[in-house]
Amino acid sequence: MHLSDTEHMPQSAVAAAHAGVAGAVADRSVRLPIARKTAYGAGQLVELTVESTLNIFILFYATAVCGLPGGLAGLAIGAGVVIDAIVNPLIGSLSDSWRSRFGRRVPFMAASLVPIVLTYNLIFALPSGLGETALFLWLTLLSVSLRIALSLFTVPYQALGAELTDDYNERSSVAAWRWGIGIFGTVAVIWLGYGVFLAGPDGVSQRSAYLPLVMTLSVIFLIGALIAIRQGLIVRGNEAEVPTPSEPVHHRLIGEVAELFRNRTFRILFAASLLFNIQAGVYQALGLHVVTYFWMLTPGQIQAIGMVSVVGLVLGAPLAGPLGRRVEKRTMLIFAMVAMMLCHSLPAALKLLGLLQLTGNVLVAVLAPMAFLGGMMMALTIISFVSIIPDAADQHELEFGTQRQGLYFAAWSFATKTATGAGVLIAGVVLQLIDFPADPGGSAGVAAMPGRAIAWLAFVHGPGAMLLSATGVLLLLLYRIDRNAHATIIANLAARRKT
Repeated sequence: MHLSDTEHMPQSAVAAAHAGVAGAVADRSVRLPIARKTAYGAGQLVELTVESTLNIFILFYATAVCGLPGGLAGLAIGAGVVIDAIVNPLIGSLSDSWRSRFGRRVPFMAASLVPIVLTYNLIFALPSGLGETALFLWLTLLSVSLRIALSLFTVPYQALGAELTDDYNERSSVAAWRWGIGIFGTVAVIWLGYGVFLAGPDGVSQRSAYLPLVMTLSVIFLIGALIAIRQGLIVRGNEAEVPTPSEPVHHRLIGEVAELFRNRTFRILFAASLLFNIQAGVYQALGLHVVTYFWMLTPGQIQAIGMVSVVGLVLGAPLAGPLGRRVEKRTMLIFAMVAMMLCHSLPAALKLLGLLQLTGNVLVAVLAPMAFLGGMMMALTIISFVSIIPDAADQHELEFGTQRQGLYFAAWSFATKTATGAGVLIAGVVLQLIDFPADPGGSAGVAAMPGRAIAWLAFVHGPGAMLLSATGVLLLLLYRIDRNAHATIIANLAARRKT
């Protein structure tokens, strides 16, 4: 129902409509059933499956397998992320104001599925007969297309989760369920990748193995997407009513984005997420290079470390709900970020200082606990960020009188993807600077690399990148919305919506 429709309705019908709105608001403050959280959370398989595949394999696939120079590969992958990030606010604004019998968010989610599957499979089936320039252009086109298609699903999907509940604690629970289910997409990527399709001494270098891997993964995340879409259709009546925009989206978007940046809370979260995700982009893009050439682990050992890290990611999710009920979200976020920085940077720093000279399974026994704790802290960090964003959007609605849930999550996606793209670009430039060989086999060229170059690779991957997250932590000390402040915000919004 549009707000303007009430002008031509009988008073009794208007009263009933307002009662319905009040009921919807009340429903958004009660504890959600687990079935609803799990059905919604299944949609996270889309993002985490695709993102995990890209973060773990795409730079290695493009450079060490397909022979594209690191700088060009990083530019192609990073360009896709950056261009997509620019489109994200448009998607968020459109989904905030969309009107259809299927709700605001579901139409975008459904329309994205075919483009996601198509481009996801094509990007890991790069033609072998292309020259360097043609390969770069093809990878760039696919990178841009895949990222935009993925955002067409994820931005409305995330905003849909914010509309399931207004409760401070329940939002942490929804974020935890979403992450806990979605992380099984990462489990599938690592298990099917290292354990099945890319298994063996030279498995990660086998060009023909990547397409069957992503085809199998596509089936997994499609099932999750369809379950989430069905849930979105069921709960579409809970979406808060917003006025119909008076201007087309391309006219109003700049003003809407400028409005976000006038909010101090938004600026803090945006900058902190930028710094965190640049670090994450560097760390993930160089991860396979570092474990292969700095730590000199076998594919089996790499798989073991990867699975231990994923177990940490999985177990971090159940901790988020109980912790969120006992401590403030900001406290949990800062603690998790600091602990994650230590886990990710300490082993490489110790080896670079000559204090960790272990090899083989003994080394794995040291790296595994750090990977486990690092994964757990990564989960808590992301869940904390995701559960904080709707609270900040509520404050924005109270202060500016406009609902921007979709645009807030688009901004989070913008920060995440722009920063991750910058991280991948930095990683590609680092590979170029240390003269990492663009040799499909990789072994002969890497054997000739000086130890100093490999040491720089490890430094940028670990201690160097972590300095960015440390700056983000300092910014988060300025964040001010706690449990009591949010309760006041929701009470004021509820009173406003009833009038």
